[in-house]
Amino acid sequence: MLNVLLSFTMILSSMSESTTSKQCFLESASLASKVEILKPFKIVKGKYGTSHRFLKRLYKEVSKRNGGSIDPRFFALAWMESRLRPRPRIGDQGRACGIYQIHARHSYPMFRRKRGYVGWEDESPESKRIIRRECGKLRTTPYAVETLSRLLNIFDKKDLPPCHHNSGIYGKCNPWYEERVDFWVGYFTVANILCSEKVRKTMAMMRTGTPVATAPTDKVQGYLDFMAGKDPQKSEDEVYMSGYILAEKVKKGEEVAPVWAT
Repeated sequence: MLNVLLSFTMILSSMSESTTSKQCFLESASLASKVEILKPFKIVKGKYGTSHRFLKRLYKEVSKRNGGSIDPRFFALAWMESRLRPRPRIGDQGRACGIYQIHARHSYPMFRRKRGYVGWEDESPESKRIIRRECGKLRTTPYAVETLSRLLNIFDKKDLPPCHHNSGIYGKCNPWYEERVDFWVGYFTVANILCSEKVRKTMAMMRTGTPVATAPTDKVQGYLDFMAGKDPQKSEDEVYMSGYILAEKVKKGEEVAPVWAT
């Protein structure tokens, strides 16, 4: 609940009344790019963020991959791996590439090579050439988003939370990485909600004193927890579980996402 309140506070501070829903979300992302999180969990805001042009490009690619909606995991993992910067250095001793720091020596056999890992030797001269080319592609936003989309599809099929982007499909999530990525998934989910046209109109009505109906906080929390890959935190709370179950059905395609979550 504390993370949700932090998200609300941060996003509300970045919102302006005149922006569109898209611009509102981009402003929230811009704010996130100025933030660092220090242990044990201290949010420190800096002066400089990423380029707005890059955020627009990332928004466009993520939206295209998700039928016009925004999957918060794409932005959360971009923050985790590159602080939402468009041209991060190649990390992990030259093996991790692009805004998601994806290992080219794995992404190529997993997603592009017809035989997968069968006969794959990443130290051979030919493989090294292929890996360098793959790394170059991963440093472009469209290719990085498309590759992460394939990886997230695997996570969804195996019911894995997004922290496995760091630990691998069969690894154990690092607690500090997991805590931060869960926060950012929640943050960008809340941004989606607050920046939706319906909610922004509701908030405008609230500022003018017009009475409006609002979604229960516990229902929103349940929705956020499922989307973050968490087990239900209030399994006996009917309102909380209604949001949790709704998110599960939305993810399976059995329900349409509510307006406040799009």
